[in-house]
Amino acid sequence: MILLIFTNNYPYDTVGEQTFLSGEINVLKKYFDRIVLVPQHKHKELLPLQAGIEADLSLSDRLSFFNRLQAFLSSFFQRDVFEDIGNRFPASLSLEYLKKIFFFLSGARITQMWLKEWLQKENVSPSDVVCYTYWFIDVTMGLGWAKTELPQLKVISRAHGYDLYEELYKPWPLRVRSISMLDGLFADSDIGTNYLLEKHPRFKEKYKTALLGVPEPGALSQPSQDGILRIASCSTINPIKRIDLLFKGIVAAAERRGDQKIEWTHFGGGQERQEFMDRVEKEFPQNAKGFFPGYQTQRHLIQTYIEKPVDVFVNVSSTEGTPVSIMEAISCGIPVIATAVGGNVEIVQERNGFLLSENPTPDEIADALLNVMDIRELWLEKRKGSREVWQERYNETTNFEAFAQRLVEIRKR
Repeated sequence: MILLIFTNNYPYDTVGEQTFLSGEINVLKKYFDRIVLVPQHKHKELLPLQAGIEADLSLSDRLSFFNRLQAFLSSFFQRDVFEDIGNRFPASLSLEYLKKIFFFLSGARITQMWLKEWLQKENVSPSDVVCYTYWFIDVTMGLGWAKTELPQLKVISRAHGYDLYEELYKPWPLRVRSISMLDGLFADSDIGTNYLLEKHPRFKEKYKTALLGVPEPGALSQPSQDGILRIASCSTINPIKRIDLLFKGIVAAAERRGDQKIEWTHFGGGQERQEFMDRVEKEFPQNAKGFFPGYQTQRHLIQTYIEKPVDVFVNVSSTEGTPVSIMEAISCGIPVIATAVGGNVEIVQERNGFLLSENPTPDEIADALLNVMDIRELWLEKRKGSREVWQERYNETTNFEAFAQRLVEIRKR
C-alpha cells in the first residue's frame, strides 16, 4: 500500500505541520509499504527524512502563475463552478471571491494532472494508493477530480480551522462537490465534526473526528515555589492570537495587585515581537516582567517547561482549531486559561483550567490570572487534571494509531 501525503510545506523546515506530521508518520509507516510527502510550496531547507519516507517536490514546481492561468481556463467552464458562483451571488462577484476561485481551481486542476502523471511515471495502480491531504483545500478537490476518473483511488482529508469554518475564514469554493468525492473527512475536534454535520449533513457517513496529539514529554513542569506568578503563552504573533489583549490583561493584574510579582514568557515569532519587547519596558508595572524568546522547536519548548516553573498557560485567541500549544502545555501538567472558542472548549475543562468568555476584557483575564494564586491548592490539583486530559484525548501515539487504522480500513473498502 502506498500513502501520498499532500502538505502545504512539510517536509521543509518551517513552523507548523512538522509538529504533528513527524510523529504521525512514525506511526503511519508501520501500516503502509511506501509513504511519499508532496508539499505545495518550496522553501530553503528540507528536514531529514526518516528511513523509508520519500519526498516528491515536483508538484510545487508546477504552481507558477502561467501554469495556474492555463489550469484555471481549463477548469472554469464547468457546471459545478457556475452553480457555486450562482449560489454565492452577489458575493461571488467580489474581488476576494474571484481571487479565491482562481487559485482554488488552478491548484485543483494542476494537482489532478500531477497525480495522473505520477501514477503513470511510477507504474502504480490507483487501487494501491491512498491520497491524504493534511488540509481540506484546493489539492483535495484536485484529487477528487482524479478519483472520478480513477474510482479505485482512495482520497481522504483532515480539516482543522481555516480550511473548515466557512463563516470565519475566506470562502472555499465548491465545498459540497469536494466533500462528495472524498472517502473520508476527518476534523481534528468534535466541534469540527459537529460543524460538518450541521453544515453538510448529507455526507454524514464520511465524517469522523481524528484528534491530533503530542508525545509524552518524559517529565512534568513544576509550579513556582517563590510566590511569583509565572505565565506562559505560545503562538505566532498575529491578530487572531490577540497577544495585545493578553498583554493588557497582565498589566491589569499587576496594577491591581502591586505586591504580586508576575513573569510572562511568550514563545513564538512575528513581525510585532520587537514591538512587544519595547512595550514591556515602557508599559509594564515594576512588579511585572515580560520575555519574548521567539520561536522554539517543540523539543526545546517542552524542555523549557520541564526545567523552569510554569504556573499557568494562557490562550486568548479569537478563534482556534485545537491548538498544539495547549496540548504541549497539558502534556507537561500545566493548567490552562483559554477563551471559549473552537477546540479550546474541548481541551480546557474544569479539572484542568478555566474558560474565559469568547471576547474577554483585560479585567476578566486579570481576574483569572490572580485566581491562580488566590486558590493555589485548586490550581495545583488542576495540574493533575491536565495530565489526565492529555492522556485521555491528546496522546500522540494513541491518536495516530487510531487514525492509521482508519486509513487502512478505507483502503480495504
